[in-house]
Amino acid sequence: MNKLILFTAVLLAVAHAAPDLLSGLTEPVAAAVAAATTTPAPVAASTTEATINSTSSDGTLEDRTKLVAKLFKDYDKKINPDNITVKFGVSLINFHIREDRDVMDSYVWLRYVWTDPRLQWNKEEYGGTEVIRFDADMVWKPDITLYNSADPVNMINCWQSNVLIYSSGEILWVPPCKMTSHCHLTLRKEPYGEQVCKLKFGSWTFDGFVLDIDFYKGNKTIDLSDMSNSSGFEVLSTTAEKTNKYYSCCKEPYPDVTFNMTIKRIPGEELIKNW
Repeated sequence: MNKLILFTAVLLAVAHAAPDLLSGLTEPVAAAVAAATTTPAPVAASTTEATINSTSSDGTLEDRTKLVAKLFKDYDKKINPDNITVKFGVSLINFHIREDRDVMDSYVWLRYVWTDPRLQWNKEEYGGTEVIRFDADMVWKPDITLYNSADPVNMINCWQSNVLIYSSGEILWVPPCKMTSHCHLTLRKEPYGEQVCKLKFGSWTFDGFVLDIDFYKGNKTIDLSDMSNSSGFEVLSTTAEKTNKYYSCCKEPYPDVTFNMTIKRIPGEELIKNW
C-alpha cells in the first residue's frame, strides 16, 4: 500500500510539472492520473448552510427569558401553594462526633421536591423548554427544619443553591448544608459500643393539612453513596420513619420524618486523634 501511494504521488507530481509525459503511459494508468489531477476536492459546507437541528431541555436564551417573565409576572413567594407534599431526603457527606457536648455535626445534601402549580407551563410554547434553574430566593420554599438541633440560631445552615423548576411545576432543591444535632452518646461507659444519632425534620409553622412531608423517592434511609468519612466512626446502618404528632389544643396533625444512624467507634481512632 505504501508503494502504491508513493507511485501515485510521483505520477501526480509529474502530471503537474509536465503533462505531456502522460502520453507515454498506458491508457488505464493515464486515465487514473488524469482523474486524480482534475477531480476537485469536496468543499465543506459552511456552518450557516449546515445548521444542526438540536433540541435542549433548557430551550434558548430567548425562550427562557419569555418564560421567566411569564411565570413571575404575578408570582408572590410569600404565599404558599395549596396541598403541599414535600418529598424529603438526606445524603450524608461527612460527620463528626463531639463527645464533650454529646452532639453530631453533619455535612449533608438535603433533597426537597414539591410542586407549585403557579410555576407550570406548556413547554411547546417555549421552544421545548422543560426545566429552568433559578435563584432559590425567588420562589416559595417549605420551612422544614431540624427539630433536634443543638444550635437554636442556625438550626440548618445551607448554601443558597439554585432550584430546578420543571414544566410540570415540580421543584427540586438540593442545598449543601451543615447541621449540629443532639446525640445521646454513651461513649464514656461504652467507648466501643453502638451509638444511635437522630436527625428529626418537620415544618416549623405548617400543620399536616397544609404541608405534608414524606420520603424522597420513598427512600427510608440516609443516602451514604457520596460520603467521605473522616469521623473515626463507622456507620453500621440507617433507617427512617414518619410520625404524625397531635397536640391537645388542635385537631390537625404535625408530621415529621426522623432519620436514625447507628454508628460505632473504629478501634484505635481515638488514640490517633489524641496523639
